[in-house]
Amino acid sequence: MTATLPVAQQTRFGRAGAFTVELFSPTEVARTVAAIEDVPDRLRRECWRVPGSNGMATIGEPLYRNRERFGYYTDRARAENHVLYQHFRLAHDRVAAFFEQRYGAPVVYAQELAVPGFHVFDFERPGDFDGGGWHLDLLHTQVPYFAGRHFRIADVVNFTVPFEVPDGGSGMDLEDDLPGARAPGGGAAVTVPYRPGTMLFTEAEHWHRIGASHCHTPGQRRITLQGHGVRLDTHWLLYW
Repeated sequence: MTATLPVAQQTRFGRAGAFTVELFSPTEVARTVAAIEDVPDRLRRECWRVPGSNGMATIGEPLYRNRERFGYYTDRARAENHVLYQHFRLAHDRVAAFFEQRYGAPVVYAQELAVPGFHVFDFERPGDFDGGGWHLDLLHTQVPYFAGRHFRIADVVNFTVPFEVPDGGSGMDLEDDLPGARAPGGGAAVTVPYRPGTMLFTEAEHWHRIGASHCHTPGQRRITLQGHGVRLDTHWLLYW
């Protein structure tokens, strides 16, 4: 018999909303962080680094960093998906089980689309570090895999699961759209704090960014599992 997973809680901002749900115990969070430490070097990509300050890496190869080289992205997905899924099976299975329970439809993956992967930000010194730029994800509109299937996409979901958070906190900033405005955002805003083991997800495309990271002591990190999903006919396809 499948265990019943926790019910998500909604945070409203204007007419929009984001959801949070505690999916992992502290022990399971520690297991996942240990798996990150033990991940094969070939699966970890350094994205940028400011010497003596902070840097970012990914575990897996996300679409948003490969929009101009889909062939490379697809090759990496085919070569790495199985290894990544098995290495982080606890995380993948728990997220999939939650969405299957919430939506009443099976979760699947595609060989040519990367499985959800990790952002790893590290902060060598104390301080307040800016987050990312404001954006909409809309990745399902940019993937060749979906080009011939767009008419079958019924719903979308975007999710983040923090597993390690700086000692001063971090989160996600979101803004609602202004009624009648042509540009996104500008409406009611909220910052949803990250809590290790608690997934944050949205069921529509919202104007958002990675929030600032506040580090009281050296050697802090922000580690999150990232992913997107689309409902294709009778199933959900998760990818990154």
